[in-house]
Parts: sequence; C-alpha cells; structure tokens
Amino acid sequence: MKTQIKVFALVFSVLLLFSCKEKQGYSKLKNSQILAKDRIHEIVVNEFKNAGTYTYVSVTENGNMYWIALPNTQVTIGDTYYYTGGILMKDFESKQLKKTFEYITFVEGIRTTEKVIATKQENSHSHVNTPEIEVIKIDKPENGISLSKLLSEKESFSNKVIVVKGKVVKVNYGIMDKNWVHISDGTQFDGIKRLTITTLEMVNVGDIVTFEGPIILNKDFGQGYVYDILMEKGKLIK
Repeated sequence: MKTQIKVFALVFSVLLLFSCKEKQGYSKLKNSQILAKDRIHEIVVNEFKNAGTYTYVSVTENGNMYWIALPNTQVTIGDTYYYTGGILMKDFESKQLKKTFEYITFVEGIRTTEKVIATKQENSHSHVNTPEIEVIKIDKPENGISLSKLLSEKESFSNKVIVVKGKVVKVNYGIMDKNWVHISDGTQFDGIKRLTITTLEMVNVGDIVTFEGPIILNKDFGQGYVYDILMEKGKLIK
C-alpha cells in the first residue's frame, strides 16, 4: 500500500512539475506534459473531430478509452491503428473545439500495421527547399536576431543563447523525448528559410512564437538526425 501511494505521488508530481502560461493564439495548458513510454499502442477508433491542423481521436486500448491528437489525418470509426510514443498532456484546452481534455496524448502519427515502416529521416526534418505555409516578413524580436543573420553568421553564434521569432511551419512531436519545431520569419540565407528548435514546449503550426535557447552547430543525434545548425532546449518567451 505504501508503495502504491509513493508511485501515485511521484506521477502526480511529474504531472504538475511544469506549468505553461496561456499565450495568445496557443491552446491552453493548465498543467504539464510528460513523455509517454516508447512502445507500440494498438487502438480502435471510437470517434474523431477535425479542428484546425489537428485530428482529435477517441480511442480504446485494452479496454481503456482515452483521447489522442495528431496532425490532420483521415481515420475510420471502428478501424484498428497503431502508434508509438507520444506526449501525455494534462488539462489541455483546445480553443478550436472549445473543450478541455483531462488527459490527451499528442502523437506524430498513426499507422495501419504494427510494424514501423522505415523512412528516410531527412524527409522528416529537412528545412531546405521544402514546401511550407505562407510566411510574411516577421520583425526580429527585442534583443533578438533574424534567421537570415543567424544562418549567415552561424559560427559567431555557436553555443550562445539567443532569441528568435518566427511562424511555426512544422512540428514533430515526441521524437527522441522532445518536440521538433520548425520556424520561419520570412528571411533566408543560401536557400535555407527555417530554423529547427528542440523543445518540451507545445505549439501549433501557424503560431507566431518567440524562442530563447543555445545555438548548436553540426549536431548528430544518430539515427539519421544530423543538423548543421539548430536551437536546443528552446524556451517560449513573450
């Protein structure tokens, strides 16, 4: 009994460890996020709702019903799907649905087979000459720099903490225990138009965001994830 109480206390503490302030244009997080275990989940679709850039799906797994969210995806009620990993959110408020989910798991995608189909990793995170949503020129943030300046003078910013601002053009959730946010500010250098940021923050495609964090060059995460430049452990600021 004491062990069960300790486990419950630990889980509860993790859920409340981080808090996020409501930011204009973002969905509201009243408490926190934790990374779901990196295992294969077999789910059956009960219902789904499309809202903005996401599909919210009520699923059943081993007799348990819960919600997941993923980038817009066509699903069929009653069909079986699979996903791996994910990020569990507590008290997540969807402004589009006008609904607060006590718990919801954000996943990068679902598949129809248990086996993961291998794909080239560079396609998931490439930021050179890839299609993106329309981005107008965004003024650089106070005490920050534009992406064109950062990209053209990247060596001078290596291992330095900087501030950047841009529009979220792509997000990959829960990859290697972090979210991968791609932003653009309407500037470019040598054909590169966006910056990749690793973070535990939750943002949506289309959000205008300001991030602060250290710039890392020539980062090799293994498994095909190699970056000439990125911001690591980015934090949202006003």
